[in-house]
Amino acid sequence: MTSKEIREQFLSFFREKGHKIVPGAPVVPFDDPTLLFTNAGMNQFKDVFLGNGKRDYSRASDTQKCIRVSGKHNDLEEVGYDTYHHTFFEMLGNWSFGDYYKKEAITWAWELLTHVWKLPKERLWVTVYNDDDESYELWKTETDIDPKHILRFGEKDNFWEMGETGPCGPCSEIHINTGDDYDNPKYVNAGVPECIELWNLVFIQYNKDKNGKRHDLPMKHIDTGMGFERMCAVLQNKNSNYDTDVFSPLIEQVVKLSGIKNDSEDNKIPMRVIADHIRTLTFAIADGAVPGNEGRGYVLRRILRRAARYGRKLNLNDPFLYKLVD
Repeated sequence: MTSKEIREQFLSFFREKGHKIVPGAPVVPFDDPTLLFTNAGMNQFKDVFLGNGKRDYSRASDTQKCIRVSGKHNDLEEVGYDTYHHTFFEMLGNWSFGDYYKKEAITWAWELLTHVWKLPKERLWVTVYNDDDESYELWKTETDIDPKHILRFGEKDNFWEMGETGPCGPCSEIHINTGDDYDNPKYVNAGVPECIELWNLVFIQYNKDKNGKRHDLPMKHIDTGMGFERMCAVLQNKNSNYDTDVFSPLIEQVVKLSGIKNDSEDNKIPMRVIADHIRTLTFAIADGAVPGNEGRGYVLRRILRRAARYGRKLNLNDPFLYKLVD
């Protein structure tokens, strides 16, 4: 299954569930001073969650370009050294604005993963927030997941916040263990490549103020985010996101430019860094950001320098990044 087909199947699934398919927001949120970059699919709906805005629909789904390189969501230094973290990634999501809530979000996620995409149920694990008994019971009674594969975690792993302030709430994450020891809970949230989070179902019910206090929102909402590149790796039976058809054309071009094979970890790391960073730079610049000395511009400058630095590890000493962009 190609990445394009995976994306289209996700959107088609939620279209059939009554969701309006909407365009993703620009990766540069010029109208939100609290964010350097769009870091989640829900950013464009922040006003709805806060009760300050409305849409002409109560269910939505889209694919959103995201950049996470600074602040709370900082993946920069991990990029290249593992197979599943990125500075730029695509997030597939579905939302409910005061419409459906936990039951539908959980059952539909399970339906897509196990009935449509037929992921092996015995390899799937879910996590819920420590005191979210409702979600725990819904997973146990509304799906046929092994009850032993439902785990409770604290705020670090299962309470989602967009940033220092704003909408937030408990969440339920879906993980897959692709390793041999797939029935062992110790790998969940352990930061190992054989057991990774695929989809986060966020139950937004609070607004966090600047003092850290949580206030109930006027309505409860659903905000989910699936890692597109990770799902492509699973469905394409690849051990690395960088081996999927999302990244392979870029990797192949780096191999061609450098004359160095992608056959050892010493070579793979800089190739992953370059493939990831050129995507970040391309989409950010296309949406209006430019490298500079402060704010988002400085972040892009760091990414540009890091890509160039890792290029030198492949003997790419002359300007080369522009050759990776059509």
